[in-house]
Amino acid sequence: MTSFTVRGTRNGSLVHVTWTDGALTGDPPTVDLLHTQAELVAVLHGDPHAANAYPELVALPEDPLTDSRAAYRLVVHVLDSVRETTGDREDA
Repeated sequence: MTSFTVRGTRNGSLVHVTWTDGALTGDPPTVDLLHTQAELVAVLHGDPHAANAYPELVALPEDPLTDSRAAYRLVVHVLDSVRETTGDREDA
């Protein structure tokens, strides 16, 4: 089992997200946003015009939540700041 937790801020609130083998738990609005952003990555791969607006997301694999490294990069993208990361993860 591979798992990591990222604690940080989003919209002025302290939040945390845990990724465990492709599943997200934690702050519900942040988890929802991460799922939406992950879906957006797949769309960006097929739309070059939209991809220009999100170059950092286009660099991710089409299903970023299945890979710990990509999932970490997505979490960092969504949070305003990262205060702490614990567990198993690979830096982007």
